Amino acid sequence: MSEEQRIVMQSRRLRDRIYHLNMVSYAVISVFMAGFGWFWWSSGGFEHRPGPGPVILMTVSAVAYLAVRVFLFRNRQKQQALRKKKVRSLR
Repeated sequence: MSEEQRIVMQSRRLRDRIYHLNMVSYAVISVFMAGFGWFWWSSGGFEHRPGPGPVILMTVSAVAYLAVRVFLFRNRQKQQALRKKKVRSLR
């Protein structure tokens, strides 16, 4: 396998990974919104204190969202480095 083919394969793998991480982040945002709706519903429109369930769900989903964003950031950096490497190899 040539260097150019290896770079193309790595680029495709990173592109797919970034796509899947974006889908996971959308799912985590949806879970957070569901937790917020549960919080609102169980608090009677913010009239009284809800149980711990919705708070835990929102906290876990917020932490998961931040973790996914870190993974996305790192993979996008790798993708940019790979693009620069590809440009250098084409010269």
